[in-house]
Amino acid sequence: MDEEVLTLEEIKILRKFKASLFDLYWEQFGFFYIHVLPHTELQMGGRGLVGKEKDSGVVLAFGPTACRELSSEENYLYAELQFGMKWEKLYIPWDSVFRIFDKAQNSLVQLRFIKDSPVTTEKSDKKETKIDPDSNVIQIDFSKKK
Repeated sequence: MDEEVLTLEEIKILRKFKASLFDLYWEQFGFFYIHVLPHTELQMGGRGLVGKEKDSGVVLAFGPTACRELSSEENYLYAELQFGMKWEKLYIPWDSVFRIFDKAQNSLVQLRFIKDSPVTTEKSDKKETKIDPDSNVIQIDFSKKK
């Protein structure tokens, strides 16, 4: 069965709902988890996804002592979380948030994962140019950083 395609408006509503749900968990539970699936827009500092996380995603802990900075934006959540002794900057697209649950798992919410976002985050908007393969024009891609 083909997955139903969401409209842009439905995607925006779902993102807003996930952000509101995150805020509710932050206020009501104090400490909770979110399960984030692999996504092209997901950035996890220098750490990235490791091992099986590349297939199944990662469960991230949120709470006053587990999070140094936090900012909820329209398309993504920015957070600084600690992994071992190192703090990492994370940009978590709302489209990649799959589950949110409290420590005792009295409340567990499973949400829709959107693999290929039709609207990218502000950090990664890029314009693509079609290039004729038979053209003699040399084009340089300045959008990639090393």
